[in-house]
Amino acid sequence: MNKDVLKKIADGLNKLNCTWGVGGSVMLNHYGLVKKPNDIDIIVDASYAEKIKAFMDTMGTYVELESKSPFRTKEFFGYMVEGVMIEFLGDFKIEVEQGKIYEFILDNDAIKEYMLIDGVKVNLTTIEDWFVAYGVMGDPKKRIPLIKEYFSKSGIKYRNLLERNLSNNLPDSVKLDIISIIQ
Repeated sequence: MNKDVLKKIADGLNKLNCTWGVGGSVMLNHYGLVKKPNDIDIIVDASYAEKIKAFMDTMGTYVELESKSPFRTKEFFGYMVEGVMIEFLGDFKIEVEQGKIYEFILDNDAIKEYMLIDGVKVNLTTIEDWFVAYGVMGDPKKRIPLIKEYFSKSGIKYRNLLERNLSNNLPDSVKLDIISIIQ
């Protein structure tokens, strides 16, 4: 991960005053769970997509991204910046069983942590919310065991985020997984 690129993007997003947070492998890297993120995933409020694109057009090259089933993300777009792929997910959603839609809840409660890069605040989504999201996705990169191990060693910091996801549209297996770790 190129911290310089992340710092520039964070500075721009902060100036737009939109709701956003870094997730995926960069967030996991922050907690020491993955060594080298391949890209930067940023969850954003879709209503800011055009402003974000206008800002990102000054930084890199737009990359057309195809949202494939079961993903139902409203705004899914990418940029290549200094050799780093940045993927934006505006109103991140996934279709689950029987046409129900899981939505990654992005609000002020979802942005609990941050890191500073040369004084620039980089918002982070939580490991608790990604435990749920990876579960809904079927854990294609086998992140859930890493997160469970992290929880067993470090504890669950934002239990309320896991609890609020229980009322989200989730597969039963994901609900059971949440219940098993919060008990």
